[in-house]
Amino acid sequence: MRRLLYAIALLLSAVALYGKDFYPEAEEAYYQSRYADAILIALEGLGQEGVEEADAVELCSILGASYSRLGNFDKAAEYMMRCYQWDKAHGEKAGLTSSLINLASMYVYASKPELAVGYALEAIDNEQQVGRPDKLAMAYGKACDVYHALGQDTTALRYANLAVELSQASLDSTAQAIRRSQRAYPLEALARYGQALADLTFAESVFRKTGIRQSLAIVCFQLAQEYGRQGRTNLEREYLTEAADIAREVKDYPLLQKICTKLAASLRQSEPTLAYRYLDEASAIQDSISRSKSSNALELFNIEYETARREQTIAVQQLELSRQKRQKQTYSLIILLLAIAGALASVAIFRIRRSERRLKQSNEQKDFLFRVISHDIHSPAVAQLRGMQMLRSQGKNMPEEELNRVLVQLERQAESEVELIDNALRWARAKSGSVKPEPVLFVLDDLIKEVISQQAGSAQSKGISVNVTSPGNVVVCSVRSNLMLALRNLLSNAIKFSPRGETVRVVVEPHPDGAGLSIVDNGIGIPEDKIETIFDIGAAFRRNGTDGEPSNGLGLTVSRDLLQEAGCTLGVQSKEGQGSCFTISIHNLQENV
Repeated sequence: MRRLLYAIALLLSAVALYGKDFYPEAEEAYYQSRYADAILIALEGLGQEGVEEADAVELCSILGASYSRLGNFDKAAEYMMRCYQWDKAHGEKAGLTSSLINLASMYVYASKPELAVGYALEAIDNEQQVGRPDKLAMAYGKACDVYHALGQDTTALRYANLAVELSQASLDSTAQAIRRSQRAYPLEALARYGQALADLTFAESVFRKTGIRQSLAIVCFQLAQEYGRQGRTNLEREYLTEAADIAREVKDYPLLQKICTKLAASLRQSEPTLAYRYLDEASAIQDSISRSKSSNALELFNIEYETARREQTIAVQQLELSRQKRQKQTYSLIILLLAIAGALASVAIFRIRRSERRLKQSNEQKDFLFRVISHDIHSPAVAQLRGMQMLRSQGKNMPEEELNRVLVQLERQAESEVELIDNALRWARAKSGSVKPEPVLFVLDDLIKEVISQQAGSAQSKGISVNVTSPGNVVVCSVRSNLMLALRNLLSNAIKFSPRGETVRVVVEPHPDGAGLSIVDNGIGIPEDKIETIFDIGAAFRRNGTDGEPSNGLGLTVSRDLLQEAGCTLGVQSKEGQGSCFTISIHNLQENV
């Protein structure tokens, strides 16, 4: 009876948790500054069995923000890394920049700016592709922060200048003020005080107009330091006093502590009583910050303790569920053994039938190759032999124009035979499975140039130009030899079936897991009733090119089979009399090690 009640309690607990949306509750706790509660709620949500990946990423964003508020920047970076990885894996370029900037910020706050460099630069690269000037300016600004933290202020200034240029182009005075106040840090580090003062003065005027008090306090503090460096003590104290008043107003106590310390040092000689008051206030703020850090550390400890306790509870529940599963498995095993016996008999029958199908397919392939050799290769070879015999006996008496015409015809027949033999051999090897595809990394644009070079003679003889549209340097991982032969067949067909003087286009469109490669012509096209059968080796749909070029009908079948072997697909859109578009969808494979 006790075991039954325990099982019911487990079931009710599971029902209560199933379908619960943890994100809104964690988000509410975060915005109420209950960061420890937000972390515990989010961790509970992540621990649920079957949690969706998108929901897990939302919870990770709350965890990253909450841990950063409690001062554990390494832990914050760990969860923000998961958000970044999800955005990158799912092609979420619009959100990827923010993830990268947040990740870089955490490493800077954790005093590990060397780990932030790559993410800051990746944010810039990503935003240059997305094309949002405001976000790109933020990415440049973050790169400035990272390099300034590394002490590489010349590089930091270069990125700060880029950020300022973008903000000036947007005519957004607030954005300009933010970027120029940011640029003041590397300028000061490089002793370019005049430029730093100009940037800070501009930022001060904008922040006063817009009423952005937090930023105004920081800029006043920076201006005070500049004036102090120039020996203008009155202005230094004036700006320090105003910065202190604003910092108290917005409750920025770390900034206020720095300002009070600076004021105490400035007033120590002239007004020691006032200096002591500011020093006392700075000391009190430091004590408050220390208590806050201790409180945060205690909350983090409690989080770890509570997490461990929950994990132990879950482990006990899982142990009980495992015991119940073992009982079910005992009964299931008997049924499974009976099912296996039946399955083995079915497998034996299936293998026999599969062997029969393979034998039949092998015989059909052999018959097809014999037919190609006996007709498609033998007949053109006989024609070439007779042509060469005619040239040997009558070539000296033939007009030059007639002689060139015969030679061109023989050359085309030879090219067609070579293409046919290559296609037949590669097709036979692919069907036999004797050649294992080996994917490699290669630049798709280089392969296209190589194939176009191979077909240059055919294109030039018909006055056909081949144009390539590509973003350039598109790298894929696939079976290069298969792609090359397929592209050669498709480009050869496009040239063959296009009228003289036309243009054939090769278009490359990269996508996250590979690329699309289209060959577009304005040729004779394919009849609608033939499109469904053009890849069928038994359909024998053949016709000569626009200049009488011979066609064996094997190229499309071979191309499709080789592309399938390489994990690619081949699609076609065509209309008779208006041209064709063949599209190869390249899906990246695992490169052999």
